[in-house]
Amino acid sequence: MITDQEWERRTENPRNWTQSRRIKNTVIISLTGFLATLASSILVASSSILREQFGRSREVVTLTTSIYVAGLGCGPFLFAPISELYGRQIAYSSSMILFMILNLVLCFAPSFSSILVLRLLTGIFGSSGPSLGVATLSDLFAPKERGKPLSYYALGPMAGPTLGGVMGSYLALVDWRWCFRLLAILVGLNTLAIIFLMDETYAPVLRKTLEEEDGVAISRLARLRQLFRPKPEAKAIMIRTFTRPPRMLVNPACGLFVVYYAYVYSIIYVFLVSLPLLYSRHNPPDALFTYNWKPKITGLSYLGLGCGFFSSAFTAASLQDRIYGYCSRRYKNDGQPEYRLCITQVGMIIFPIGLLIWGWTAQAQTHWMGPITGSFILAYGLMLCFNSIQNWIVDAFSPYSAAAMAGATIVRSISGAILPVFSDSLFINLGYGWGGTLLALVSLPAVPAPFVLFMYGQRLRERYKFQP
Repeated sequence: MITDQEWERRTENPRNWTQSRRIKNTVIISLTGFLATLASSILVASSSILREQFGRSREVVTLTTSIYVAGLGCGPFLFAPISELYGRQIAYSSSMILFMILNLVLCFAPSFSSILVLRLLTGIFGSSGPSLGVATLSDLFAPKERGKPLSYYALGPMAGPTLGGVMGSYLALVDWRWCFRLLAILVGLNTLAIIFLMDETYAPVLRKTLEEEDGVAISRLARLRQLFRPKPEAKAIMIRTFTRPPRMLVNPACGLFVVYYAYVYSIIYVFLVSLPLLYSRHNPPDALFTYNWKPKITGLSYLGLGCGFFSSAFTAASLQDRIYGYCSRRYKNDGQPEYRLCITQVGMIIFPIGLLIWGWTAQAQTHWMGPITGSFILAYGLMLCFNSIQNWIVDAFSPYSAAAMAGATIVRSISGAILPVFSDSLFINLGYGWGGTLLALVSLPAVPAPFVLFMYGQRLRERYKFQP
């Protein structure tokens, strides 16, 4: 039996690996999350083509994005428990193999109905990256040093949809099926990296395998032997593990904050779906203004969001661990998850301002740099919120961070699937100005949340302690 103290010192502990080995795994994990979210928006620029080819309305075609995001929310119910039972590497490799195959099948989809069904399935099997990535990084890095890698990893789920919109606008000029051909190629390369280069990082699985192998070095073959070895209490373990994500959501310490996390995420998809309404060449309703850009130029409108995400990620990477260390010294303790929320306090104030600037500059029909500037400020604030909330979830619910993030991913994906369906109708009926104002006003009640949680979060977690 390996004690906790002995495990902390052993070289098999992922937190004791060399920096280069941990960076290698971080890069692979980040690419996995990036590709899954890239796929969510890559078809947005082809909406007008799909409407003409299949004779569907604007709202129905929007479902190609929404149903994929819904799939991203369903997948964690499957892959988070698998990762905690058998390890992260098994969950990643199995899901990404199926993700690649389904994208290949989408290249030959004969009807709009088959596209929707396959998009749902690709979302489910592509969900391992966005739902398990944060938990995997918590395996690799101790709390005091994980702020920077988590900040860079968060770029994937946020910047992926943005770059997907840019790439999709150019692929649409050739053939919308090339969106899925390119995805299949990229996912295939990523899957090879997962299978041959990625290491298992989940400590309970590594420790159990090490004990069963009598303390010798852990090999891939040893982990496979453990995977197929009968487990005497398998049924009880499966039930407990598979119910962990939904039980996390009903825990007040986790569930209340996850609702805002989901709203932040859904705003991204509202804009990804609606930006073509403002910029692209189409026949808008009489009251709605458009910049009337060509399709390949419309894709560049996503770069305002992308630049905001990248700038915010580098800000968070440079500040997260510094703030964590400063608060630990000031309050004379080893650190609390709530110290991650200082950046959220800033982000919650910034992103409604970006919404207002985007909406009213578009309403006033100013130069196109007006709405682009608004989308940059919006993205900067959103990323600060998204990044620090993820950090808080991981720190607060370790070693069950995979289940906590699975629960958060489920809620954010449901929200991200529903709101974009109505986003065009929102701006068509209210206009850009009042539509943006409404979205900003909805976020205002949550502004005090990080301040309250910073002061009382520890007491809340102790009162409603999660029972695994």
